[in-house]
Amino acid sequence: MIFDTADLCDDNQDKKIEVLSNEYKNYGGLKKCAGEIVTIKLDKSNWELLEMLRDENGEGKVVVVDNARYFFGVVGDKLMAFAKKNNWQAIIINGYVRDTSYTKDIDVALYAIGTCPLRNFEKTPSSRGNQLSFGGVTFNEGDYLYADSDGVIISREKLI
Repeated sequence: MIFDTADLCDDNQDKKIEVLSNEYKNYGGLKKCAGEIVTIKLDKSNWELLEMLRDENGEGKVVVVDNARYFFGVVGDKLMAFAKKNNWQAIIINGYVRDTSYTKDIDVALYAIGTCPLRNFEKTPSSRGNQLSFGGVTFNEGDYLYADSDGVIISREKLI
């Protein structure tokens, strides 16, 4: 995949491009990625996210997760392995991750605000396809995300 987010911003000044806050860091092994956004809103529990990553083909897709910053590790090595197996490009989380000594070696991007070793075991409801807003960005199902070492950008239309 050949692109730079800085060049995409420069070359598409006529389009509304949003930039995710730099507080989100990549804990995954893939350092450059792009894809169509799929959204999921969690209430502490990651069960529906687990099922999505395990059971659905993520070819050309990025999953954006809002966990309202609950202090639990939402994604670790097992969910990352499912994401890799099913071709997901990236997971962007408004929350925390765990098992980062392993996730950094899995070829999927994993952006989050930090780490937390604690996991939530309670099953709580989730919903998909919602508009999500965090990190100074609004994510809509079907938008496009591009990420590299300079940052994460969102566009309503495909840029490359």
